[in-house]
Amino acid sequence: MEQKAEQPLPAWANPEALGFIALGICIFSAVPFLCGWVHPMSAIATAPWGIAALIAFIIVTVILFRNRNIMGATAFGFLGILLCGAIALKAVQGLLMLLYNVQAPPPLVAGGFITDAMVWVAIGIVLIPIGYLGGYRSRPFAIIIWLADVGVFMMAAMSFLRQPDHIVALVGGYLVFVMGIWFLYMGIAELVNGVLRRPVISLGKPLFRRPAPPPA
Repeated sequence: MEQKAEQPLPAWANPEALGFIALGICIFSAVPFLCGWVHPMSAIATAPWGIAALIAFIIVTVILFRNRNIMGATAFGFLGILLCGAIALKAVQGLLMLLYNVQAPPPLVAGGFITDAMVWVAIGIVLIPIGYLGGYRSRPFAIIIWLADVGVFMMAAMSFLRQPDHIVALVGGYLVFVMGIWFLYMGIAELVNGVLRRPVISLGKPLFRRPAPPPA
C-alpha cells in the first residue's frame, strides 16, 4: 500500500516585531517608578501592561524556538518572560498587600532589596552576550544594550546599599529607558521592513562581521 510522504509544516511568521514592541511598552510602563518619577507603589498600575506583555512574550518565544532562532528566543524569553513577568507579578503582589493592608516587616524589606540586587546582577551579566550577539545584527543594537547594562549594574549597586531612590539608581533607570526606546524603534522597523520585504527603516550597520562559512 503506497504511503503518502509527510508534508512539511508551513513556515511560521517572524514574531520579532511583536516582541520588540512588547518589550518597549513594558519598559515604558516600568520606567516611571524605576526613575523615581512617581511613588514606588505606582508599580501596581503596571500589572495589566506586564501581564499582557507576558502573554505576548510567551507566544513570541515559542514561535522563535519553533523557527530555530535560538538567540531571539533566548533574548525574548529572558528579557520578556523573566524580567517583565517578574515586574508584573511584583506589581500584583503590591496590589494584594495594599488591599489587605499588609505591612512588610523590616527584615523582609531588607531581604527584598538584596534579592532585587542579585537579580539585577544576573540580568546585567546575561545582557553582555546578548549585546555581543546583537552586534552581528546592528551596531546601535549592541551599543544601546551595553549602555543599558551599565544602568542595570548601577541599579544593582544601589539595591545592595538599600538606596533605590539614590541619583545613581535613577540614572540607571534612564539608561534602561533608552533601551526601551530602541526596542520600540526596532519593533516598528521589523514590522515595516517585514511587511514591505525591503529595508525601509534602517537598523544600522553590523558592529561585527559574521565568520565566513568553511569551504564545501
